[in-house]
Amino acid sequence: MEKEEVYLKLFNTKLISFKKLGNGKIVGTGILNPLIEKLRLFVMLYLQSNFYSNYNNLGRWKGKIVPNTFAPPVGSRPQFRALKGLIKSHLLPHPTPIAMTLAVTYRCMAHCVHCSAGKHHKEGAKELTTKEAKKLIDDALKLGVTIIAFTGGEPLLREDLFELISHVDQRKAMPIMFSNGFLLTDENVQKLADAGLYSIFVSLDSPIPEEHNKLRGVPELFETAVNGIKKLKSKGVLVGISSYATRSATEKKMYLKLHELGKELGVHNIIYFDGVPTGNMLKNTSELLTPEQREEIYKYSSKVFKEKVVPPLSSQSWQNSVEGNLSGIGCLAANIQYYVSAYGDVAPCDFTPISFGNIRKIPLKKIWSTMVSHPAYSHRSSFCRMQDPEFRRYYIDPIPDDAKLPYPITKLPRVDYQI
Repeated sequence: MEKEEVYLKLFNTKLISFKKLGNGKIVGTGILNPLIEKLRLFVMLYLQSNFYSNYNNLGRWKGKIVPNTFAPPVGSRPQFRALKGLIKSHLLPHPTPIAMTLAVTYRCMAHCVHCSAGKHHKEGAKELTTKEAKKLIDDALKLGVTIIAFTGGEPLLREDLFELISHVDQRKAMPIMFSNGFLLTDENVQKLADAGLYSIFVSLDSPIPEEHNKLRGVPELFETAVNGIKKLKSKGVLVGISSYATRSATEKKMYLKLHELGKELGVHNIIYFDGVPTGNMLKNTSELLTPEQREEIYKYSSKVFKEKVVPPLSSQSWQNSVEGNLSGIGCLAANIQYYVSAYGDVAPCDFTPISFGNIRKIPLKKIWSTMVSHPAYSHRSSFCRMQDPEFRRYYIDPIPDDAKLPYPITKLPRVDYQI
């Protein structure tokens, strides 16, 4: 399915227009599009300021407005650092990272068939020590990061998690977290609040309790997670839901039901990823959204944004749309963010199981430079690479089925998949 959006037209001549190709890529088709490309930074700042003004009543953090729980508060020092990073990324040859996702452990009580961290656990391998993790956080801040997301496995199984959260210098970055909700006890919730956690995203695979519990392999996990959300809100922690869209769930309009659940619970945000084939389902593309389904979710997300509905549905389908691309989003991998495994391997994003080096052997700054200079990542992409058939042909299909992840980039071809 190819779809063209015309933003400005004169005498049947398309001045500003974009076409979204069947493979998800976006190309400019209007005669003034080259000018828009040159003014990309100003277009991005304008669209983002519109979004922020729409959600000035979403929440507060230490008195400052929070329009997006995955971004620093308005007027905070981390926000100015993020803005500086975005400007540098548009003016310099290579981008400056805004966010780091750190898997602090791969231990988990759930048994998800779809786990994105599946195949990452290495028997006998040692997780980063407290000292190593703190140094990584410091190095990330030096690199320009303004969001540090703790994930897993289940982060709350890491004994020093609260110490790591409190180690994040909030004059530079905000600590956030992803959790399955199982260990959100009164004690842990209080410790998270005391450690200075900015926001947390609790995973809900389905708005239907029985379905969620079955997908996670843990009885009553849905009910436990929902209770945890309520406890977090009572402590003033910004709370969101993390979920994902699959082909079969979208056919049942599950994104609408999930959004209704978010409204009922009074959460501050919903991050709605595409069902990306990764981890345990690395080679299984059967649940990838169709182009029509991505368009359907994008339109709903855009409508929610424009009507200032709380919580916003921050979908990956919107992120990879023309609107999202113009707002400076698109594919985040090795652009706005990167991922570090529990053992120190650095990958372009949470969903890309390719290692560009290990911080125990190579400085983080050098790994980032190597990553953004690689032919596969030396350009901005308007569409998720892990859903791009050509990218997968060169960089995912060759990964052996029994390989532990992330897989070394040195064992894969050094080519530009676009050519």
